[in-house]
Amino acid sequence: MHIVRKISVLFALCFLIRGAQAQVLINLQLPATGVYLKSQLWNFSIVNPGSQSMTLKVELRFSDPTNSQQIFTASSRPFVLTGQVTQFQAADLSPIVYNIINSSYNVDTNPNGFLPVGQFDVCFAVIKINEYTTDLLTEQCETILVEPLSPPILMMPFDGEETEIVRPLFTWLPPSPVNAFNALSYNWLLTDVVGNQTPADAVQQNLPIHSAQHLPTNSLSYPSSLPALDTGKLYAWRVQAVSGESVVAETEIWTFRLKKYGSDSLQNMLSTYSYSPLQREISGSYATSTGVLHFEYLNEVNDSVNLIHVYDISGPGRQPLTAIESLPVLVMGQNFIDLDLRNHPGLVDKHLYLLEWINSKKESWYLKFEYRQATSN
Repeated sequence: MHIVRKISVLFALCFLIRGAQAQVLINLQLPATGVYLKSQLWNFSIVNPGSQSMTLKVELRFSDPTNSQQIFTASSRPFVLTGQVTQFQAADLSPIVYNIINSSYNVDTNPNGFLPVGQFDVCFAVIKINEYTTDLLTEQCETILVEPLSPPILMMPFDGEETEIVRPLFTWLPPSPVNAFNALSYNWLLTDVVGNQTPADAVQQNLPIHSAQHLPTNSLSYPSSLPALDTGKLYAWRVQAVSGESVVAETEIWTFRLKKYGSDSLQNMLSTYSYSPLQREISGSYATSTGVLHFEYLNEVNDSVNLIHVYDISGPGRQPLTAIESLPVLVMGQNFIDLDLRNHPGLVDKHLYLLEWINSKKESWYLKFEYRQATSN
């Protein structure tokens, strides 16, 4: 009977100890917004209702909620918990050891570095360290949204601009920091603003004139396969930054119009032209021409004359125009060239063309341009 009583007391003590351990709680205090850095994850308090001090460590799992893939894990240094409620930050738990499991999420290897951008599950486990074993005391998870420090920023066409280019080149700056994204891409949208709509209403409610998803670069030329934009409309456009499959940031909504002009304004445009640089990338440079194409070329190989091809790219493929017979004579260094195409029989109003410039080293340089024919007022 005495032995039975001892066993009962022993079981009761074990139950009380386990019950006390089970009541250890971790209260996460993650920021509602503005989570950027790894160190911000380690803001929490641990509640110990018992009077016993214990040696603990905290382990973290950071995973993608869309596919449950673990991205990285982390573990704090061991520490002794004495008080009933103890507040912790990253500095109290350092050194924190990180283990990156999935490198495709561009996790900063610096313990104080940036978190990947997107929506993630974060789970914390409080582990008691015994002499030979460890016990899981409690675990808690939260879903967080890691936003970029700055969203993408629209560049061209400028907000409120009246542009002369009916097939504009749209450009924007990437969000920051770029290396915090998992497979960064962009969703782009263009629509018209109708009646008394605000630009935001137009983007939300109207059918897009054109849209593109998961663009790998931060620029897009209005396609030559679509009808030219209309001088009588107001256009609105927006860009979203996508990390993996999730939209994580978006730009402001900007608007622009096409400039209306007749023969007088075209003549004035000819007198105030600028020179567009030839570039090695086909989509790198864009201009509007009323017959005389103005461009600049850096003649580093000291050619006297280069080969020029012009293609109509308004339809599928490249349709070559007849050869350019009057080739400009070059000098060493920077050249500012006025190529007169006004008498060329192949030019069609509002068509998009590609000029290819081939030097003696067989290098191709390009300029896209749109031909706009002078019209009477």
